[in-house]
Amino acid sequence: MRPSLVLWATLVTACAPVEAPDDDPSVIDREEEGEGVAFDERHPGADLGPGKADLPRTYDIPEDLPQLERPEIIVSLEGLTVHLFDRTTGWSAVYPTGVGKRGSTGRSWTPTGFYRTADEGNTPWYHIARRYAPDYFGGFPFLRLNVPNSKGYHTYGLHGPITYRCREGADDCALVDREWFLVRDFVSHGCMRMESSGIVDLFWSVRDHDAVPVAIIEEVEHDALGEPIDVDSEHALWAEGESISYGSCGERPDPYLRGDRWAAQACRFD
Repeated sequence: MRPSLVLWATLVTACAPVEAPDDDPSVIDREEEGEGVAFDERHPGADLGPGKADLPRTYDIPEDLPQLERPEIIVSLEGLTVHLFDRTTGWSAVYPTGVGKRGSTGRSWTPTGFYRTADEGNTPWYHIARRYAPDYFGGFPFLRLNVPNSKGYHTYGLHGPITYRCREGADDCALVDREWFLVRDFVSHGCMRMESSGIVDLFWSVRDHDAVPVAIIEEVEHDALGEPIDVDSEHALWAEGESISYGSCGERPDPYLRGDRWAAQACRFD
């Protein structure tokens, strides 16, 4: 039986990501080596929030965001997409992303599986509206997931683009003088990088929702009619209450039918 069609959604996307050649000497990317965000594992007590009052505001909180009722997120590693949608309201947006580099097995460092956006209690550690530490996060939002690394720390999340240029080829510059751009590729240490406008919209769309389900899959995501999903395509949403096939991670029921929505569970491959 084919899944029912809820809506052909016009995608809400930011401007196309700017890509820079690897040998461009003006490109700056100082993210530390490690699983997810190495800084968080090494500095568990660090202040990741607003910090000093005089730090620059690198974005304005959007005022025209949709009122979501049951938001869900699907990240596709091969498709390099972050898909935020709500089957109840029919709203949907697909954003470009840069994910974890490929390891020796050929798979991305970004873990696949079924996760969510917050721990019990929705602490500030998981929802950071303006992250300045380290400064390569640019003062943009950081949305942490309950994805454990090899030591059990929750260091993975969705955040801003990391990569930037300074005017006139300077080695470094103030946050407000940086030209931020997303490299849509296998480039991170496990987190999912997004354009600054994309992470701002996504963060403030789900900020007040506890435990938003996030599925990270290896394959290109397909819609309810079996068509591939990308940032410039139209797609059909699944009906509320229907199961979704998450590629090689398998089929799962509507996460809002589960009380845990979800407890962290990695996909297992032979």
